[in-house]
Amino acid sequence: MRYDPPLLARALLRIALPGDLRAAITGDLEEGFRRIAQTPLELAAARRWYWNQTLRSLNPTLRLAAHWPTLRRSPRRIRIVPGDVMKDLLNDVRYGWRTFRKSPGFTLVVVMTLAIGIGANTAIFSVVDGILLRPLPYPEPGQLVNVWSDYTSRDGPLREWMGYPNFHDLKAEPNLFADISLYLDWGPTLTGHGEPQSVFGAQITPGMFSNVLGVEPALGRSFSPDEGVPGAQLVVLLSHRFWTTVLAQDPAVVGNTLVFDDEPHTVVGVMPADFHPPFLALADAWRPLQQSMAQHQGGRASALFRAVGRLDSGASLEIARARTDALGERLEREYPESNTGVGYALFPLRDDVVAQARSGLWVLLAAVGFVLLIACVNVANLLLARGTARGGELAIRSALGAGRRRIVRQLMTESGLLALAGGGMGVALALWGTDLLVSLAPAGTPRIDEVTVDSRILTFAGAVTLAAGYLFGVVPALKSSRPDRHATLKEGGRGADSGARKRGIRSALVVTQVALALVLLVGAGLLIRSFQQLNAVDLGFEPENLLTATISLPAVRYPDRDARYIFFTELEERLRAVPGVEHVGSTNSLPLGGNNGDTDFRIDGEPEPEPGQQIVWVRRATPGYLEAAGISVLRGRTITRNDDAQAPPVVIINETLANRYFQNRDPIGTRISLGTVWREIVGVAKDVKNFGVQRESRNALYLPYAQAPTGFLSLVLRTSVEPNSLMPVVRREIAAADPNLALAQLSTMNAVVRASLATEQFLTRLLSLFAGIALLLAAVGLYGVVSYSVTRRMREMGVRVALGAGGAAIGKLVVRGSLALVGIGAAMGIAGAYGLTRLMKGLLFGVSATDPLTFAGVTVVLATVAIAASLFPAMRAARVDPVSVLNSE
Repeated sequence: MRYDPPLLARALLRIALPGDLRAAITGDLEEGFRRIAQTPLELAAARRWYWNQTLRSLNPTLRLAAHWPTLRRSPRRIRIVPGDVMKDLLNDVRYGWRTFRKSPGFTLVVVMTLAIGIGANTAIFSVVDGILLRPLPYPEPGQLVNVWSDYTSRDGPLREWMGYPNFHDLKAEPNLFADISLYLDWGPTLTGHGEPQSVFGAQITPGMFSNVLGVEPALGRSFSPDEGVPGAQLVVLLSHRFWTTVLAQDPAVVGNTLVFDDEPHTVVGVMPADFHPPFLALADAWRPLQQSMAQHQGGRASALFRAVGRLDSGASLEIARARTDALGERLEREYPESNTGVGYALFPLRDDVVAQARSGLWVLLAAVGFVLLIACVNVANLLLARGTARGGELAIRSALGAGRRRIVRQLMTESGLLALAGGGMGVALALWGTDLLVSLAPAGTPRIDEVTVDSRILTFAGAVTLAAGYLFGVVPALKSSRPDRHATLKEGGRGADSGARKRGIRSALVVTQVALALVLLVGAGLLIRSFQQLNAVDLGFEPENLLTATISLPAVRYPDRDARYIFFTELEERLRAVPGVEHVGSTNSLPLGGNNGDTDFRIDGEPEPEPGQQIVWVRRATPGYLEAAGISVLRGRTITRNDDAQAPPVVIINETLANRYFQNRDPIGTRISLGTVWREIVGVAKDVKNFGVQRESRNALYLPYAQAPTGFLSLVLRTSVEPNSLMPVVRREIAAADPNLALAQLSTMNAVVRASLATEQFLTRLLSLFAGIALLLAAVGLYGVVSYSVTRRMREMGVRVALGAGGAAIGKLVVRGSLALVGIGAAMGIAGAYGLTRLMKGLLFGVSATDPLTFAGVTVVLATVAIAASLFPAMRAARVDPVSVLNSE
């Protein structure tokens, strides 16, 4: 049966509405038709077009209304079967898709806004998940612990390295560890495979991989216990990366010999491709640490090693801590000269590995969460405005019998479609963004190689997408599901503003956006200020025009102190002759390098301190090092060529040690002892940042290299030209001095400084980026609300102009309204930021978490952006033509 649309629509209107309301609506519609029609033919066309449009948008409702007489006579309740629900849902999806196709601009803006928010959240969460949340990729990772020496009782660090005897006693404790192993840095030179190359590796006690971590080599075997005995055959395990890049995946590598530091090492295995140890993650080679109680490096007081253990199956972390505390107290009683104030500290391995990255990553995740909230608020505002434009359609649906629940379901289905489209695009952005974050992460970022986008991340993205769809869709759906049918139909279906309530909701959403954006801006501003403070710190040396190169001499070719001294002395002479080099010197620990070598000291004429109560950090330096590095000598003299092995032992102390122990006297000429050797203080040098820009200087001193030579030194060259231009010359001169040596590091000191601040810079840039996105979204949201408000108030503006108001006054009125919203949002944001930024204290340096300058500056920026966002709508309102506006009414 073929129905005439206008007749069917009018029939449905008679069924669905009471007589008085139907008459009012019908009369209003006829009045609207006559207003837009000039001839009877146009009037008939307008009626037919209107009712056709109504029927096209109301198919589900019409099916129900067409059967209304039958249903009304039936005594049974309407039964909704699953098939009908699915059909209605599919109809809703189809209708939503057609609606979005008709407004591609609106759809694109919404989808892109959501994609940015969802994509940023997914990318950052993938990094947080890979670094912080995933368990370590080893069997029973919760049983793995880092074991440190606890020096807090002697005013030292909680996490200090340990001596071999203390480790031996800890390993001997029954039913405490399934196994525990030591590791130590190892940086040998590989020869026999092209140019000599420095290899980053580690020495480990046998059992570290197989027993503690529970990982076996992909090729060959792990170390056997007898290979950790002093004097045993030298063997080596290789990383998969080393096997691939250096040895071209030689399948017969196991059993072959590689020469490290002029000593042959037999290859016993290759580790799996996905194996990245939780310590020294970039290591490419491992060899057994050959130690025993009969032949160990240093004594109990020498902090040389780090330890990783696997707790016994019956020992919890709390039990293990109690037992190691008791062991520490027993060793303190037995060895008071070395173990006074020394205990053990146990921490879950995963927590220790990611400790430095934890705070920054949680801050970034919170920041992108705020960005997503702002994006959702922006989309909600757009949907509210769209709901007003669709007022005629929704009023007709309501008038024809569609209940509020039915309209809400349709609108939420549309929101879900937008969310799915935004989520899909967001996942694509997250795939690219995750790779970008991994590539830009500072070197040494823990577990960064484990970051990936897998099913866990996609599940998170799906959850975020659903939450976002509900978050931005529920308020517009609820508000648009109660249209004012009389007012809307009176306007001829063109849509009408629902009054102060919707305007209030849109304004409240803008206030929320501003508040969230201000919190992010304050956080970014604090990090920027903190980074500026870090860059302004006095490092104690001059990094400009400074070139460094690190060399390790093999003990086989340089077995004694004289051979080492002669090599470095002659090399420095060769480098001094290079054009463009002003000063040359060497040290065993570069500034900001973090290398640590503490020892007890005693001042002549003062009582002997308790063990561990007076500790000094020892560095070795050649003549010319202080001048080359730009380290000022505040009192006394520097190290000279006369301070050789035959000269009286001397030392230069730093400013911190002088101020702490020589407050009322000149330290020059005073003797201090390091162990059994008494040395005369001949100078006081400026403090140097060695353990990081944020770390305070410690007691430190410089020994003349000639009086305490080592096989590991870093060259420092002060140049009058660009340091990078001298790198080839330095390589050539070192190769001429010994062609079998490789440089472990060749870089400018400026690069070293940048690397030390890489984590802070990375975090600051990311948070600033998210804050900028939040500010942009807030500005767009504010512009939309102000522009919409101007459009709805155009008649009011025309009346004001007609009554004598000038354009400037109209513009100020609009800007004042915008600033009022921003002011309320800023007040809320400041209150929120005041509480939330306190969580960032650990990330800040030299600036308070409630820094008033940052809060004031961000507020000014926000006000400026608000004025800019409302400027165009204000100009449009100021140019209103009252005659045209009033005629249109």
